[in-house]
Amino acid sequence: MNSQDYGFTSAQRRILNRYSTFLGSLYPTFDRISLMLELRRKNGHQLASLPKDSRLVNAPFNERYLKTFWGRTRETLLLGEAFFSDLDIFTRECLEMTGKTSRDEPIDQVDFRQFSLSRSPTWMLFPPTKVPDLIHELALRFDELRIAVGELKFTLGEVYVESFGLRSVFTTAMEYRSCNCHATPKVAQALFGEPVTTPVWDFNYSSRDPSVSAEEYKADIAALFTGFVAVIAQMQLFIEELYRRIHGVFIELLRAKTAARLGELNFKLAGTLEGAGECVKMMNHLELWLRE
Repeated sequence: MNSQDYGFTSAQRRILNRYSTFLGSLYPTFDRISLMLELRRKNGHQLASLPKDSRLVNAPFNERYLKTFWGRTRETLLLGEAFFSDLDIFTRECLEMTGKTSRDEPIDQVDFRQFSLSRSPTWMLFPPTKVPDLIHELALRFDELRIAVGELKFTLGEVYVESFGLRSVFTTAMEYRSCNCHATPKVAQALFGEPVTTPVWDFNYSSRDPSVSAEEYKADIAALFTGFVAVIAQMQLFIEELYRRIHGVFIELLRAKTAARLGELNFKLAGTLEGAGECVKMMNHLELWLRE
């Protein structure tokens, strides 16, 4: 799979930004609804009140998730680049060692201290005492990367699922009655009736007529939800594939531990390094797109 096949675009990046902005506007919009309902009461209408919906609580959390997602992706990329560099150096040193000895050199006769990785200041479990321990350390580092990518995957899943609930909360509120004595105007139209209650939103309305503005506002938010769900679903597929590939690197490194001779180890590391490189390319692709 070529990461470019996922075709993330600038338009999709704008959808993420707009959805994040929308999430941040939900609480202020609901405050304006309360203000509008009170103003109608003061004008002689019977007070209406929106039913409480606990799903609204998720909005600020999801906004924060989206705003910090690029930073978390960047941190994961840096982690992946560091671990790829460890694997790349180890692979090259194995080749150099083979050139100085032979392809048939037994692994258990190779001094692990000849590898740069043996001088690492940190270890996932414990300091190595032989070459297979170094390979196991590399495997554990890629497993840590897998966990970090898994957290990104989990975050997207949460935001994706909760978007449906938030859409329901928003749609229901916009169609709610603005007083208990008249069937119309609905909340959306009534909001656009006064400047102080008009929702803050980056949209150029075709008319100042509250009915027209309200319909265009609802239609734009509905289209935003649809676009957001599509983008998140595409991101989930991408990250799921990345997660699977990193796990594959982890498994291949565990298998490389069983190599008996340098030639065998070189062969196993070559394929593993290529797979790890593809993972880094995929993370770069995602990070560059999110940076827009």
